[in-house]
Amino acid sequence: MTVALEKAYETPVKDSRTVILWVSRHRPLKAQIDELERKLGPIVVYQLSGVIPSAEFVVERAEGLGAKYVIPVLPLSFTARLVELAKAKGFEVLVAKMRNVAVAKGLEEAGRVVGERPDRRTMVAHADGTARVFEFERFERLLRVELVTEPF
Repeated sequence: MTVALEKAYETPVKDSRTVILWVSRHRPLKAQIDELERKLGPIVVYQLSGVIPSAEFVVERAEGLGAKYVIPVLPLSFTARLVELAKAKGFEVLVAKMRNVAVAKGLEEAGRVVGERPDRRTMVAHADGTARVFEFERFERLLRVELVTEPF
């Protein structure tokens, strides 16, 4: 799969807009866009999706777009590296706080649960036929990712 970069949303005003790089295969929910506009004013959101090779790749795209914020849905190791690089590159990393509201037995059931609040909910299908439904609560700044281990 290739990597795609496309404009996902733009506040319809002529004023300057805060640039956000959304790194996920899922487009932002309406509630997420609304929250970003409420916090940041006019925005433009670019979505980067596909097989992302590294955190450095994301940083290059963020710099090229002039992004002030990056919102990743990436493996923990990528996200940890992205947070490290963000400090040096002058952008912030945000994460969407999502609450698990249901585990459905199939896509049809999950679709009904999402349909109750489609502006705030999304689903993730699993190989066993179940699907989890998540609801957006808020964005949080990601300051540090710490992995703590102990001998096994």
